[in-house]
Amino acid sequence: MEQNYDFSHIGKQMPYTVPDGFFDELEENVMKELKESSAPAGESRKARIVRMTVRAVIAVAACIALLFIVKKALPQGSDATTDDFENVELAFNNLSTDDQDYLLEVYQEEQFLDNYLNELDNDESI
Repeated sequence: MEQNYDFSHIGKQMPYTVPDGFFDELEENVMKELKESSAPAGESRKARIVRMTVRAVIAVAACIALLFIVKKALPQGSDATTDDFENVELAFNNLSTDDQDYLLEVYQEEQFLDNYLNELDNDESI
């Protein structure tokens, strides 16, 4: 889809205008704004450094406190596994004998299928 445009009828006039002397005063105005905004009124460099240091120390302390809170909230390694296993065994013991037999049968079938699939994978890799 190729189209040829003729830009000769558009001309070279810019649709934007700038006030007279704008570019002559631009550097002075920028430097003046930088001097005014670089330092807050009445604050020395030393005060800024102290304020930034205090903020950094508070941030580090907050991170350490958060770490301790998260660590206490997480379950401890082996205890959680033991509790989970005990809960599963307790739930299994509360089932009827027929349900227990059914679950054991399904588990044994799943183990058989897993072993069979692993043997197939080993045979294919050889």
